[in-house]
Amino acid sequence: MKKLLVVFRYLLSVHVTGLIILSFFRLILFLTNTQHIADADDKISLFLNAMLKGIQFDNLIGCYVIVLPLFVLSALALFNLISRISIKIFNVYFIVFYTLIFALSAADIPYFQYFFAHIGGSVFNWTGFGATTAGMLFQETSYYIYFALFVALVVAFSFVVRRFGKKALAQKSTNLKGKDYLIYIPLTIVVWGLSFCGVRGGFERYPLRVSNAYFSTNSFINQLGVNPAFFFIKSSTAFFKKHNTLDGIMDTKVAIATAQKLLNITDDEGYKNPIARAVVAEGEPVKANVVIVLMESLAVEDLATEYNGRNLMPFLNDLISRSYYFENFYSAGVHTNNGIASTLYGYPPQFDKTMMGVSVDQYTGLPVTLRDAGYQTLFFLTSNPQYDNMNSFLLENGFDRVYSQYDYPQEKAVNNFGVQDDFLFEYGIETLNTLSQQDEPFFATFMTVSNHPPYVIPKEFADAGGDDKQRIISFADHSMKEFMEDARRQSWFENTIFVFLGDHGRIQGAQRYDMSLTYNHVPLIIYSPLFQDMPKIFSQFGGRKRNTCTVVSDHHLGCIDDEFFYMPKIFSQFGGQVDVFATGMGMLNRSYENSSMGVDLFREERPYMYFVSDHHLGCIDDEFFYMYSPSAKADALYDYRNGRTENLIEGYRAKADSMKNYGVSMMLTSDYLVKEKLAINPK
Repeated sequence: MKKLLVVFRYLLSVHVTGLIILSFFRLILFLTNTQHIADADDKISLFLNAMLKGIQFDNLIGCYVIVLPLFVLSALALFNLISRISIKIFNVYFIVFYTLIFALSAADIPYFQYFFAHIGGSVFNWTGFGATTAGMLFQETSYYIYFALFVALVVAFSFVVRRFGKKALAQKSTNLKGKDYLIYIPLTIVVWGLSFCGVRGGFERYPLRVSNAYFSTNSFINQLGVNPAFFFIKSSTAFFKKHNTLDGIMDTKVAIATAQKLLNITDDEGYKNPIARAVVAEGEPVKANVVIVLMESLAVEDLATEYNGRNLMPFLNDLISRSYYFENFYSAGVHTNNGIASTLYGYPPQFDKTMMGVSVDQYTGLPVTLRDAGYQTLFFLTSNPQYDNMNSFLLENGFDRVYSQYDYPQEKAVNNFGVQDDFLFEYGIETLNTLSQQDEPFFATFMTVSNHPPYVIPKEFADAGGDDKQRIISFADHSMKEFMEDARRQSWFENTIFVFLGDHGRIQGAQRYDMSLTYNHVPLIIYSPLFQDMPKIFSQFGGRKRNTCTVVSDHHLGCIDDEFFYMPKIFSQFGGQVDVFATGMGMLNRSYENSSMGVDLFREERPYMYFVSDHHLGCIDDEFFYMYSPSAKADALYDYRNGRTENLIEGYRAKADSMKNYGVSMMLTSDYLVKEKLAINPK
C-alpha cells in the first residue's frame, strides 16, 4: 500500500472513532431527556432525524480537528517522508483536542438537564467565581457518572488512537514514483476539498449554523442534533463580541419604574415580568384569520416614488385608501431579524446585536398567544431558513411550520435569496387554502425579499422605472396586488385581517442626520373585509372602480370616483413594530397577558416612538428627533419636520431629556426582561 493511502486510512479511522463517541454522548443526552418528547408523535422518526443531523455537526467539529494533520501528513506522504515522530505527535494532538470536545459533551448532559440548553458563552459570567462554581459542581454527586463516562471514553479513545498509529507505522508501504503522482496528487486535492467542505458543514452555499439542526416543533429534538462544542464556540464568539449598549446611562431599577409609568402600569398583578399586564376584552373574541406581510426594505417614501409621472406603487396606495393606515410608524431596527422579532413579539433590538442568536431567546407575542388560542401558525420565507438563525428562532417561538426554499421547486430560485415574491405568495395561497379547510383559524406571516439587492428584475418590468430600485418596487407592488386579488377569490378572505408593514426601510435621498429616518420610517396598513367602517367601493375587491386617489393635505389621502369622495382612516399617533402584537390582539378582541413593550395603537397613544440602528438610539415626535450615540456618549436634538440640521439640544434640554428617558427606559427594561428570560413567561 502506498504511504499516502496509509495516512488516509489512519486519519479516517481516528475521525470515524470520534464520530462514534460523539454519537454515543448524544444518545445519552437523549435517554436522560426523554420526558421532553413524551407527547410527540412518531418519536423514532424524530430521534433518527436528530441523530443524523448530529452526525453532520459532529463531522464539522471532527474536520476542524483533522484539517491540520491531514494537510501536514498528506504533504509529507507525497514526498515519502512519513516518520514515526510525526505519527506520535499527531496521536497526542488528537487525544488533546478530542479530550476537550468530549469534556464539553459530557458536561453538557447535566447542564442541559438543568437549563434545557447547551453550554454557551454565558458560562463566562461565572469565571470570576471559579472556586465557588467548581465546588458547587463537584458537590453534586449525580454529576459523577458523567465524569466517569468522560474519563472512560477518553481512555478508550486514547488507546484506540495509539493503536491506529502503531498500525500505520507497522503497515508495509511503498513510496510514490513517477506516474503514481498522476493519480495521487489529484486524489490528495479531492480529499483536501472534502475536508474543506466538512469544515463548512456540507456542500451548501452557506456554512452550517445552529439553525440547521431545527426541523420540528419539538424544542428538545431540535437541540439534540447540535454538537455541544460547536454551540459553545459559536455562542462564545457572540458573547465576547462588543455591542453598543446603554449601560451606565440609567439604573435598571429606575428604567423599569419609568417604563411602568410610561406604559400606565399602576397595579401589581403578581407578575415576575414587571411590565406584564392582563388585558381583558369585553364581548366575544373575533375568530378571524390573521395574515402579516413583512415587506422587505419598504420605506414610507417608496409609496410616493414616481417614474414618468406614474406612481410605482399604485396597489399599496389604493389599499391605503381602504384601510387603517398609520403614517407615523417606525421599524424597531434596521435589519430583517429586528423587524421579524419586534413585529411578532413586541420587543426592540439592542443595537447591533441580532435578535435571533445562536442561543434562542423566547417570547410570547402573536405566534405563541394565538397558537395557544387554537390558531395554526405558519411562516413563509423565500430563501434559506438557516439564514439569521430564523428557522430555530421561529420554531422555538410559536410557529408550527416554517416554509422556505426547501419546500419550493429548485428552478424557482432566482438567486441566493431564493424565490421571488410572486411565487412566495402563490405558494402561500395554496397552503392557506388547505389549512382553511380545518376548523381552526390560521396566523400566517410572509417575509418578502425581492426588494433586496441583488435585484432580479422580471422582463415585463424592465421599463417600469428609471433604475433597478424603481423597477423592483414596481414588481414588489404588483406581487402584492396579485396576492390580494388571488386571496379575494378564496373562501377564507372575508374572515381575514391583513397587516402590511416594512421590516425596515432603506436610505432614501440625501441624509440630514447620522441616523437615517428613512431606514426606520415604514408604512403600517391594516385591511380587512371585516371592518364595517371601511366601505368596499374601490378597486378589484368587488366594488366601484376608483378613478383617482391623491394627497389632499399634508396628512390625508383623498379618493374620488363618479359618485363618492372618501378619505381613509389615517392615524397620526406614533407607533412602532413593537406595538403590532398588542394592536393585533385588540383587533381580535381577545383577552391575553401583554408581557411585551407594545401598546394597542387603537386604544393608547405614545408621546414618542423609539427605535435603533446599529449605532444610534432614536426617539421622535411630531416636531423633534432625538438621537443618542452609545459609543460616542453624545446626543442631539433636531427639528426634523422643517429639515433643520443644527443641534438644538442646548435650547431644548428639557425636551431632549424627556425623549432620552423615554427611549432609554424602554430599551433597558426590554434588555433586562430578555436577559432574565421574563419575556416568555410573565408569571
